[in-house]
Amino acid sequence: MTLILAVLGLLRLLLPGTAQQIFPLGLAIITLLMVIPVVYYANRLFSVVKARLLWKIRSRLIVAHILIAAIPLALGVVILYASGLLFYYQLSYYLIEKQIGIHTAQIQAYNLSVNSEIQRAFSAGQDFSALKPVLERDAKYLLGMYRGAAIVLSVKVPGAPRPVIHAVGNVRGDTSEYQLPPWYSEGGFPGGLVYEDVQPQFYGAADRSRRGQLYLRSLISGDLPGEIPYTLEASVPLDSEMLHLLKSALGQDLLLAEHVLSTGLNVMLQDTKTLAGNVLCTTFDAATERGSAGRPVWSMPLFPYFWSSGKESDAPTDTMLFVELSTSGLLHDVFQVESSVSRTILGALYLVVGIFLIMELLSLIGGILLTRSITNAVHNLDRGTEFVRRGDFSHRITVKSNDQLGALAKSFNQMTEYVQSLVKERVQKERLERELEIAKEVQEQLFPKRAPKMNKMELSGLCLPARIVSGDYYDFLHFNDNQLGLALGDICGKGISAALLMANLQATLRSNVMARDARAGAEAAAADGNVAGVVKTLNRQIYDYTSANKFASFFYAVYDDRASTLTYCNAGHNAPVFFHGDDIRRLTTGGTVVGVFPDADFEQETIQLREGDLFLAYTDGIVECVNEYGEEFGEQRLIELVQSKCDLPADMLQKAIVDEVLGWSFEEERDDDMTLIVARFH
Repeated sequence: MTLILAVLGLLRLLLPGTAQQIFPLGLAIITLLMVIPVVYYANRLFSVVKARLLWKIRSRLIVAHILIAAIPLALGVVILYASGLLFYYQLSYYLIEKQIGIHTAQIQAYNLSVNSEIQRAFSAGQDFSALKPVLERDAKYLLGMYRGAAIVLSVKVPGAPRPVIHAVGNVRGDTSEYQLPPWYSEGGFPGGLVYEDVQPQFYGAADRSRRGQLYLRSLISGDLPGEIPYTLEASVPLDSEMLHLLKSALGQDLLLAEHVLSTGLNVMLQDTKTLAGNVLCTTFDAATERGSAGRPVWSMPLFPYFWSSGKESDAPTDTMLFVELSTSGLLHDVFQVESSVSRTILGALYLVVGIFLIMELLSLIGGILLTRSITNAVHNLDRGTEFVRRGDFSHRITVKSNDQLGALAKSFNQMTEYVQSLVKERVQKERLERELEIAKEVQEQLFPKRAPKMNKMELSGLCLPARIVSGDYYDFLHFNDNQLGLALGDICGKGISAALLMANLQATLRSNVMARDARAGAEAAAADGNVAGVVKTLNRQIYDYTSANKFASFFYAVYDDRASTLTYCNAGHNAPVFFHGDDIRRLTTGGTVVGVFPDADFEQETIQLREGDLFLAYTDGIVECVNEYGEEFGEQRLIELVQSKCDLPADMLQKAIVDEVLGWSFEEERDDDMTLIVARFH
């Protein structure tokens, strides 16, 4: 029956129009009948969930506390806070749009006023030269309000090859460069926010290489006596000065940034630190922002007119306006302490919050009383455990119920029977721990005991396992007095499986190098052209001899002491950092991780080394180490640390890095292994 109703309901959803025509009355009956199985299965589901969720005493306590206090409090706070912020965001957006409209109207009014003065001046003397003084005189009013404004008068003089252009204000380009937009014919532009993408360099933009800039603009056209056409344009840039004018009306700091992706909700909330590289202008205090981690801001999408087409954009542009998101600022702006009405409303809100807290306290007390009635049932079990703690395993508890408490009493009565098995398990656990210690000693023999000595290179390496054995790998392959191989890898996973794969990786790499050595000699085996080939062979072998879900990131390089070169291949590993004076370079040439794709291709790159250069290779355990606030150590902090101690020897620099990372770490047991190779060239 349920299956038949489900099929009919599915047909109704897939073919709503056809089903209505064929079964006009049957659809209503099917809808009513569908309620029966829905109610039945909902009741069955509730019974199953209730039986499994509330059978455990601990679950009962947790559910009781959540239902009594946690959920109502959390929902109330979240809804209130989110609603307030969303309302504040919408209000801010509305006020900003209105303020932009007010400034646009002022610019339009100024343009109309200047237009009247130009008509009057030309009618009085029929002299084109008299127009510029009028324009310069009246421009003082607009420039007094907006210092970045630009006013351009274009008159098509009869018989002249080009229009006569008079420009006043913030105009950087030559007046001969001025041109009207392609779409313009007559009637002018009533005013609004425009994106200047026709000739941005003409209006004195700070960066002449930019494609466009936002302006508040008004364009008026008309005819002087004698049917002489002209246009009058007034433009005010949306710059720091305009943002400060908007801030004075809104009360919150503003920021204008470019190249901001506006897809989805990722742009709705940002912070000033993330936008730092794309900021055009801002009202934030630069000194305050320099010492902070960034302040949260709301996005305010803009929909300007494109000056090249004259059409308003139907989607947000990559130039975005942001407003400060500050709860304290919101409360300060909404509840001004100078207003008695605001103080009264704020007092009423405090009263409401106080009543709410009192109700929550009463709910908490009720929950405690409810849980006491539950916990009394485990009192007898607690007394029984006291006998066990004293070593009396002969004590038995009387089973009075058939729920979880009864099952727990039965388990207590069977406890003495399991003591011997627990002892055996403990002995087995100790044996496994001894075997792990032996595995650790074996693995330590696989790492280089000391760094090889080279004429022009000072080398140091270290691996700190997060557990007993490590899944990280580093190695020094000493081919001859002039050539040395450097290897660093990070095995997927942790524990014994990663350690075994690490040993396999080392054996495979060394066998490949030794095989090449036997066929072509040491120098051919270590030649620059073999680096990518070694990694490719290693990738194929790891793929063939390991499971599909096992792989490793790997970095392999060959150092030539005689030629002072380093040829490397990076197979999906954290990019090592190469320091050459003040220049920093990440060594990324290579390919994907080894052990995933059998036919993966790899590339190599050779870099020339000079005196004072520094090479740093590491695994992700270095940069992903977190402190007590969950903040990672990070690559940038590692680079800054190396730059501050770049004069130290390789082994001292390695020790300084390890000490800094371990001091940064908050957890006593780290999540990942730490491996580091430091090489200094002299």
